[in-house]
Amino acid sequence: MPTQATKSEVLSRLKNIKGHIAGIERMVEEEQSCSNVLIQLSAIRASIEKVGIFILENNALECLSANPEQKPEDKQKMEQVVKQIITFLK
Repeated sequence: MPTQATKSEVLSRLKNIKGHIAGIERMVEEEQSCSNVLIQLSAIRASIEKVGIFILENNALECLSANPEQKPEDKQKMEQVVKQIITFLK
């Protein structure tokens, strides 16, 4: 289960994306150039990918560090591996 802070951050990002989509809808209705619409769609795609990576990272850290008997050095190694995976995905 995500923390309240994680949930709030995800919802905030999704609302931002939703607003951006509404802006693109207006661009299409106003018959703005295809290149401008494509640029905005590219920005939304990047935003969606960032939300996915944010969720993945937080979920992995929460699930993997759920063991209360985990040694601090093991937790540190786990966090390093998760960060490497996220870096690779970007």
